[in-house]
Amino acid sequence: MEPVRLGRSGLKVSPLALGTAAFGDPSLRAWNLGEEAASSLVAAAFDRGVTLFDTGSTYGGGLAETRLGAALARLGHRHDVTITTKIFFPTGPGPNERGLSRQHLTNVLDRSLKRLGTDFVDLLMIHRFDSGTPIEETLATLEHFVRSGRVRYLGASSMSAWRLMKMLSLQDRQGFSPFIAMQGHYNLVYREEEREMIPLCREEGLGYMAWSPLARGRLAGPQADITRLQGDPLARASFDPALDRPALDALSVLAAATGLGQAELSLAWLAGKGVIPVIGPSGIEQLDRAIAGVRLAKEELSFASVESAYLPHAVIGFDPKAESASAPDS
Repeated sequence: MEPVRLGRSGLKVSPLALGTAAFGDPSLRAWNLGEEAASSLVAAAFDRGVTLFDTGSTYGGGLAETRLGAALARLGHRHDVTITTKIFFPTGPGPNERGLSRQHLTNVLDRSLKRLGTDFVDLLMIHRFDSGTPIEETLATLEHFVRSGRVRYLGASSMSAWRLMKMLSLQDRQGFSPFIAMQGHYNLVYREEEREMIPLCREEGLGYMAWSPLARGRLAGPQADITRLQGDPLARASFDPALDRPALDALSVLAAATGLGQAELSLAWLAGKGVIPVIGPSGIEQLDRAIAGVRLAKEELSFASVESAYLPHAVIGFDPKAESASAPDS
């Protein structure tokens, strides 16, 4: 796969990212991958040209970072890969073990670097917006990380577009390193990001990465991971049959007409829009299908029937009301 630039930055990455949210304990979640399976998947992805690896400080209770770090160490190509990790969600019971305060950001980055076995993270993302911490504190801390060399680039994930714009504006005024990427919830059955977030990213030069690009497997059709669909509470919570069924049915018809898999078509649609899908395959076969889907973006495929079947959804992936709470007075 040919590398692409991430937004207007100079960073070049693969047009597909391998997500590691399932690099956890299989005894806790049936769809999680053990150490050997995770390592094999990382190696297979790299061999096929995937150089962008996405993880998070809370994935698998930190186990995902450990397994990704170990797998990449075995490859021995640290400067040929891009590691993305994220910080926001609780990492412990204490009041300072959550959010985007200087305390939490610093503590978690230290632990993430240790688990990943690296001196720096290529792309550090804030996993959500934190209304309980002044934006200035968060952005100043992130800027310190960049200047220290422990973080190369910055990004954000799943928030209101106006919040992102406010943070970008402050970064510009203060001369801070700007966010170069947004990672949001986006797929053929959830396209609310097209209203404000994606146009904002294009205007401001941020690359866009899509989490849950196959709607937790709903868009994979007969090839879906049934264990994941039945056991993942997020898969159940994000599925609205009345709203999703028209687009799913249209995708099924398109797959039958083209002879292509539904998963491949769904990823081709994203890649054709310049979006980088963050995939979470359970094995090499699913990885190969995902790569095939991204390559399909170069083909002349019409998704008009699927797009016209889309029905608007309520916001999924973050809570706009929680974002509106004011940060405490300093």
